[in-house]
Amino acid sequence: MQKVILYIQPQLRNTTTTQDFVRVDLMEEELISLTQVIQDVSDIDKLFTDYSRTFNLPASKTNNKIFKHWYNPDIDGFDANVFCESRIELNHLHFRFGKIQLNEVVMKFGEPSMYKVTFFGNTVSFKDKINEDQLSDLVWLNNFNHDADADYIKSALEYGKDVTVDSVVYSDAVIYPLIAHSQSYIYDDTGNTNNGLNISTQSTHHQQRGVVPEDLKPAIPIKNIIKAIEEQYNITFKTGEFFDSAAMNNLYLWLHRAKGRITGDLLTELTNTTFNCTSGTSNCNHYNGVLYPSVQFSNGDYIFTQAYTNGYEEGFKFTATITPTSSTIPYSIEIVDSLTDTVVATASNLLGTQSHSIGYGKLQTNTLSLNESRRLFARVRSVDPLTFSAALSIEHSYFDLALGRYDYGLTANYTSSSSSIVTSATIIITEQIPELSIKDFLNGLFRAFNLTAYVDFNDEIVVKTLDNYYSGGDSFDITEYVKTDEHIVSEALPFSNVDLEYSEAKSILAQTFRSMNNRRYGELNYIGDASKKNEYKITLPFEHMLYERLQDKTSGTLTLLQTGSFLDDDLNPSIGQPLLFYGVARSGIYASPINFLYSTRPETYGALCPVGTKHILNNYWMPHNANEIGTSTTAPTYNLNFGSEIDSYQLTNYGGNNNSLFQTYYTNYITRVFNKRTRIFKYNAILPLKVLLNLTLDDLIVVGTRAYTINKMSTKLQSGETNFELLNEPTTTATSGSSSSDSSGDSDSTEGSSSSDSGG
Repeated sequence: MQKVILYIQPQLRNTTTTQDFVRVDLMEEELISLTQVIQDVSDIDKLFTDYSRTFNLPASKTNNKIFKHWYNPDIDGFDANVFCESRIELNHLHFRFGKIQLNEVVMKFGEPSMYKVTFFGNTVSFKDKINEDQLSDLVWLNNFNHDADADYIKSALEYGKDVTVDSVVYSDAVIYPLIAHSQSYIYDDTGNTNNGLNISTQSTHHQQRGVVPEDLKPAIPIKNIIKAIEEQYNITFKTGEFFDSAAMNNLYLWLHRAKGRITGDLLTELTNTTFNCTSGTSNCNHYNGVLYPSVQFSNGDYIFTQAYTNGYEEGFKFTATITPTSSTIPYSIEIVDSLTDTVVATASNLLGTQSHSIGYGKLQTNTLSLNESRRLFARVRSVDPLTFSAALSIEHSYFDLALGRYDYGLTANYTSSSSSIVTSATIIITEQIPELSIKDFLNGLFRAFNLTAYVDFNDEIVVKTLDNYYSGGDSFDITEYVKTDEHIVSEALPFSNVDLEYSEAKSILAQTFRSMNNRRYGELNYIGDASKKNEYKITLPFEHMLYERLQDKTSGTLTLLQTGSFLDDDLNPSIGQPLLFYGVARSGIYASPINFLYSTRPETYGALCPVGTKHILNNYWMPHNANEIGTSTTAPTYNLNFGSEIDSYQLTNYGGNNNSLFQTYYTNYITRVFNKRTRIFKYNAILPLKVLLNLTLDDLIVVGTRAYTINKMSTKLQSGETNFELLNEPTTTATSGSSSSDSSGDSDSTEGSSSSDSGG
């Protein structure tokens, strides 16, 4: 008989000092049992707990002190909504760490007599922490905020943007993939040159068509969202496990929170990198700190500092002039002092293609007090994207206090190097990330990749695929401890079929696919040969797009370019569930060049854009449902389709062997459950302490000559009495099921086939 010892760590009250664990008094007559399960065949997407059990504790002096009058709502005592850290020992040897939750108190004659508590595996505290929080609550993600000006978007589309946070470099932390939110691109090297959506580099009208900055939205790596969850809740996902695997390396979430382009205030700060000194050039050096350190031009700011005290008073005037290309988009000019983050001058509701100016400062005495400073920059603000050119002027004077006269003045004029500066949004990641709870986001990932999680002895959350979890266990022969005179054998197949799918598609090609094939793109329906009609359905909370490899409109030749279009079937901007995709970086001679245009998109679909500066891009990020391009004969290593679809880039289904989610992560488990020779074996055993302390749910159990994996086990800790539900290891690969999106049809190793041809 083992001695069970339970420890609880008291809640913090009026102190921040971590409390020592307190040994709890147990009911002497009660045998405490613990039920452990990682993945139950009757609930195959069960996540985030491996054991739980409710039991009773006496209302002893020690226990009353821990639970501090919770039964009395008039006393601010124990908080039953907060889990307490706890651990169970057997004969003073560690058995399990976990959490205790107080459920109820049994009262007798006005006094507590017994507490009902539940002991959970440690992962339950994580669910408790995240509660119903949203992805938009992950403030760490705002380390990747950025000004979405044309230069930034072009760079993020071409190469991706690396971001350093706390001395750690996050590679490709922001990309702008070729997913258009309100249009569908075409590619035509010889025709359609008057179509603003033609993104080829053919020279005709190439300053009025192509990809424009406002067409695109950013995407961030799933890995960085996982990091943000760690930072937000002070938890650690163990390194080297699934979240660090190659399957996650270039998996992205598209920041598509609302249909159409990113909305809100659009602005552009006029930085020194935008301007050239075009007149008063002899004075330009004065404003770069060479001759007069009291006026500097640095990092986009014009810096004025009173530096002369020998009888001179400085004066200055800073002027910004804007010339828009549109006569219908209202805008404002602002001059901002960045030292105090205040707008010191503004001109609002400006309109028209004529120039408008705003100035700040004056060239008279007493303009700056002794040692007073200004650090100024100009910016333009609009509601819709505004294309403009700009000019800046700096005038600097000295007033001789002794002589009482204006003594000397310098003027330098700067004009923008581009006539197509475009106002754009400052992207706040948490304001643009799709609406989705953190719990649903993680559940979606776990279901997509058939993951399981548990907490190790270092209080780290270990996330593994189910296959990897079971492959990491040991083998225990418990034949001598099993009551072999009686056991139960029952069916393992709880369903007639398992349906794995994404949410209802809201993008045009995926909608078209469904109407042509009568099923969702990427869906798999695994059908068993069973009379029962129970269906188990997993629907991910994610959008699943069908991407398009563009053809040259005139020649019909396939380009090397793949794009996405988030339009509905009426060619209007659409919004669906959050979109997961693999970002594939295409570069150099391997890519079809595209035309990127510094301009804005007209409201008329396909119309030419206002004249802007064009850039030919040989490098860009493409969206894909696979982690790489692959070849016509070798499938990409990872694929986001549940079933076997025709690869949108290589236009082949690889004979059904395309490393789909089902093939990579579900096949072993599902086909085993549906195998005609799989049974659930129920054994009773009395396990000694040496087995109890070492047995885990990933271990292989041997009884007699047969090996099993653990489906579920319940143990009375004092006596070691254990009820096992075990799945036998099949001795053949024959199955009684078929998967409904494997285009290869029947195979010799199965008694069924996958039924979803990838037509459409």
